[in-house]
Amino acid sequence: MNIIYQHNDSILRGYDGLRIEAAECRFHLSGPVKDNLLDKEEKEFFSERLRTLHEDTGFTASERLLADIQALEDEQVNVQNFRIGEAYAEVVLEEFFHCRFHWNELRDARNPKGNKTGADLVGFIEVGGQILFLFGEVKTSSETANRPPQVMTNAKGIENQLRDLYSSTEKRRTLIAYLQNKARLFPDGHPFKNDLNAGIRAYYSGDGNYHLIGVLIRDVEPDERDISTSYERIKKYIIEPIGLKLMALYLSIPKEEWLQIINER
Repeated sequence: MNIIYQHNDSILRGYDGLRIEAAECRFHLSGPVKDNLLDKEEKEFFSERLRTLHEDTGFTASERLLADIQALEDEQVNVQNFRIGEAYAEVVLEEFFHCRFHWNELRDARNPKGNKTGADLVGFIEVGGQILFLFGEVKTSSETANRPPQVMTNAKGIENQLRDLYSSTEKRRTLIAYLQNKARLFPDGHPFKNDLNAGIRAYYSGDGNYHLIGVLIRDVEPDERDISTSYERIKKYIIEPIGLKLMALYLSIPKEEWLQIINER
């Protein structure tokens, strides 16, 4: 992954343009992005539980049990490209930017094709030795007619979504409550609970700090105008000490090929 352009006002505020070359992109898509989209950890836990039941000598297995074991083993990803973009953003943020997403939101979905609510990214970021809540939005676009693309600037674009997260204490409170609810499922001392406690202390301290991020996923040639103009606009609205980061990820593989790569054996 190469830095194509970068601007920093402080360790908490700035923007980055990053290019991901084809080999690394293919590795991400077929590995951690796929694992994220399938929630590999939870899938393997469920699959192991069903196999244990099947191997129980006192249990008569139904055809449904065998079918579900096979379905879990053969499961493929069937999502739109914007979902792939969201998963890719999480992978890059965790791998390179000290972010943590302890809970895969697929576990909350009764309908696997349902839309997320609240924010695309809900987790934690470590900046300057401090753990902060991270709230963010992700958009995927191949548009080149406009720089920035419309997914940055339209009514439901990243600019307005970040402004909304900044101005709505109710939305942020709901997202914090969501994390609190999930953290209760883990034992004391678990990294999730440690991050939650640190995030709450930072959020409710005198400065009330937290971090907002917007990630633009692209499969076109890099152009700093993709996010520089948006950053200059919203940094005047989202004021310090709130963290603000915009990021453009330029994938070297066209989006039409993403799903095929993800499902390759």
